[in-house]
Amino acid sequence: MVGSILTVSLLFLTIACSFSLDLNGGALAQPALAQETATPTVTLTPIPTETPTPTPDATAIFQVTQTAQAEQQLRVFDQFIADMKNGNANQVTGIYVENVMALQVVQQPSGNAGFVSTIDDVITYFLYPWQKAGNHGLLAHNYLAGRYFFNVGYGDIITLVFGDGYYQDFEVTQIKEYQALQPDSPYSNFIDLATGEQKNVNTVFMEVYMGAFHTTLQTCIASGGEGEWGRQFTLAPPL
Repeated sequence: MVGSILTVSLLFLTIACSFSLDLNGGALAQPALAQETATPTVTLTPIPTETPTPTPDATAIFQVTQTAQAEQQLRVFDQFIADMKNGNANQVTGIYVENVMALQVVQQPSGNAGFVSTIDDVITYFLYPWQKAGNHGLLAHNYLAGRYFFNVGYGDIITLVFGDGYYQDFEVTQIKEYQALQPDSPYSNFIDLATGEQKNVNTVFMEVYMGAFHTTLQTCIASGGEGEWGRQFTLAPPL
């Protein structure tokens, strides 16, 4: 009897794996199979990528800067011309060298070829070269406006402004320097510092003021405590 009960119990366990029995003897309804729950899809929110800051174009910046500087220089130059106007088309009234100087030019008194202005930032028009050769000469003491002449170099553009607003450009092609053997004398002999050759005042004058049309800037060279030790001449033919 026990064996029969064990056999029935094992059979029951086997049947219970497939369907339920009504203890009153009737078959129960097949249980609903558990539905597999779908694993929810995880949506990842993308992390925004930082837009890289564009690298400035050095060439473009340089060009913009150059343009701005050129426009500023043009405004300065236009204002300088306006300031130098006196209505006299036959007078040089101003001299302009970009980034070096923008100065007034005054005339020598009649009959005083040795006159050089003692006012700072004022340059004197040397009349004699114009009378003799039709060339422009500009004078200044080295301790006043002549100090700017030392900053004018080869290839620089010297612009002379006239009283009516007209202007003319000259390009520096020569810079000549001489030692004066008698510094305080206007008739001193000179030593050409480039060649060592000794020359008299007339020869030097011919070299720096005569010849083809050009402009010459003249100032003194100081050395060893002597303010008029030598002379510098900057020569510039027209463009």
